[in-house]
Amino acid sequence: MIGGGDASIAFDSSGNLVATTIVIPINQPFRAAQISVAAIRCPGATSDDFTTADCAARIIDAAGNDRPWIATDGSTAYISYHDAANGALVRVQRSDDDGITWKRVSNALTGAGRTTGNSTFNNISGPLATDPVSHNVYSIFAAGQTGILKAKTAAWNDVYVSHSTDGGAHWAPVKVYAGPLLSTNANVFPSVAVDSTTGGVYATWSNASATGTNVYFSYSTDDGATRSTPLIVNSAPANTALFPWVAAYNGVVEVAYYGTGGVNDSSAVWNTYLAQTSDNGSTFTQSVVSSSSNHTGVICTEGVG
Repeated sequence: MIGGGDASIAFDSSGNLVATTIVIPINQPFRAAQISVAAIRCPGATSDDFTTADCAARIIDAAGNDRPWIATDGSTAYISYHDAANGALVRVQRSDDDGITWKRVSNALTGAGRTTGNSTFNNISGPLATDPVSHNVYSIFAAGQTGILKAKTAAWNDVYVSHSTDGGAHWAPVKVYAGPLLSTNANVFPSVAVDSTTGGVYATWSNASATGTNVYFSYSTDDGATRSTPLIVNSAPANTALFPWVAAYNGVVEVAYYGTGGVNDSSAVWNTYLAQTSDNGSTFTQSVVSSSSNHTGVICTEGVG
């Protein structure tokens, strides 16, 4: 078995570490392999006498999957992942006992009409986020459009945030951004976060189009039912920005990303930036986080693609 790819970790309210990763079981003659999703639980991970021997792992889906993410809400945990074999649906499993047992709930795409059609075989998903007050769950993904582009290109120009108010049993995706045709917002990865003190839901992603590559930001103050008009976060000297991630607490939202003054080519010199807002994006304060360049040259934005 090969393992350790696409890992995601979280802590539950009891201090247990719960994690997910892809593993690849291989049959004995080494003639076939299957990408699977594993759930890992490490009780007492925050204690002084913790060792990895306390951890237990199990495969929760062996049907050909990819890119798992994990999030917790008290003793409840959620894992989302792509069904890489049949439709690229964003499947979700839930544990109600601190990650000991898991069961499949619904997925973040099915039953959403045109959105389902746009996204099937045609999307890339980001992380999950949970709200410890409302107990809502959020999943962000970029998707394409039906028609001539369907399954023909990875120029997935729309961004959605799907939310569930019943523990993942049902989901309602909301289109956050409709990018220009043939532009892409599928750069790995879009990100979503919840402010546990205000209930605000914040999304960020980076695009790639003829007019440049930027980091975008959108928020919701009604549990994800509607979203604000997206704004560009980065500014000079971060004229080109990639790899955004978002966190929020007590009304302050921070977006981190890589930025360069030129374009994403062999001469690009990258630094890590942080943009902070306390007014839901009306103003951002951008700062350089890295004391020196963290990368020079082209950055791959599509993983193995």
